Amino acid sequence: MSTPLPILLALAVLLAAAPVRAEPASCRDPAERPIELGAERCGRPPEIRVGEGVATVLRFDTPLARAESSGPGRYRKVVDGELLILVPEEPVADESRTTLTVSFADGAVPTQATLQLVVATPARAERQVELFRRARTAVSLQRELRETHRALQELREENARLKAAQARPDGLTGLWVSGDMDRTGIAAREFLDVREHARNSLAIRSGLTFRAKSTLVVVDLKNPLGAKPWQATGAALVAPDGAELKVARVWAPTAINPGEEMSVLVETEPVEGAPRGPFTLTLWAEGGKRPIILGNIELP
Repeated sequence: MSTPLPILLALAVLLAAAPVRAEPASCRDPAERPIELGAERCGRPPEIRVGEGVATVLRFDTPLARAESSGPGRYRKVVDGELLILVPEEPVADESRTTLTVSFADGAVPTQATLQLVVATPARAERQVELFRRARTAVSLQRELRETHRALQELREENARLKAAQARPDGLTGLWVSGDMDRTGIAAREFLDVREHARNSLAIRSGLTFRAKSTLVVVDLKNPLGAKPWQATGAALVAPDGAELKVARVWAPTAINPGEEMSVLVETEPVEGAPRGPFTLTLWAEGGKRPIILGNIELP
C-alpha cells in the first residue's frame, strides 16, 4: 500500500529539523555532506543512499520544478518548494543505481542537477541530505569561520569557569575563598511581619534573609489544593524609594504542586553598605503570571 501524501509531507517537516552530520569525502566513498552541486569529486554525480520504505528528504537552497528518475526501481516523489521527498516503492537489489534529475524553478543556470540514488539497507538509508546549488562565497565562509571562532572561545571560557568552580572548596571555606564572605561573616534575620498581597495565589509559611557581600531571601511557599502548579522564574526586590537590588539568580528547582510546600531562594548581586528597607519582594512564574507580592521584608 502506498503512503498517503499528507503523511509524507508531515514526515518531511519532522526530518527537516534534524541536524546534518558532516562526513569525510573520498573517491571510494563520495559521501560529503552537505553536497555542493557543481563541485562533484571523482567525476561522478553525488550519491544518495536510499532504502525500501524509508523516506529520504533532499533539501535544496532553490525551489524545484520537478524531479525525474531513470533506472531500476520505482520511487514516489513529492516536490514541495525546496524539498524533494523520495520513497522507494518496490524492492530492488542492494547497490542498484537510479539516476535522479531535478529541475530548478527559477530558470537560472544551471537549470538541472543529476544525482545517483544507491539502494542500501533501510538502516543505512539517509533520512535527510542538504544540497547547495550556489557555491558559497568567500565572505560567507569567513563569516562562518568568525562565528565558529567566537563560539569556540565562549566554550573555552565556560570550560575555564567550570574547572575553577570544581577546584574551589565548598561550604564556609568556599565562601571565604570566593570573596563572597568577609570578616563580618553572614548575618541572618527571620521574617517578622511580612505583608502578603490579597491576590497572592500561594501562602507564605516562613522566611529568612541573609547578608554577606550579597543578600539572600529564602521564602517557604505553599500551593493550596485545587490550584495549578507554580514555579518561580523571576524576582524583584525593591526598596521604599523605588531603588531595586539587582537579582543575580532565582533558585526554584521544581514546580510547587497543589498541596505542596517548597523554598524559593532569591540572591542579589553584591550590595555596598547596609541595604535600606523594608523591601518588597515580588516573585512570578513563567511569563510574569501569578505573581507573589510580599512586603515589609527587612534585611539584616
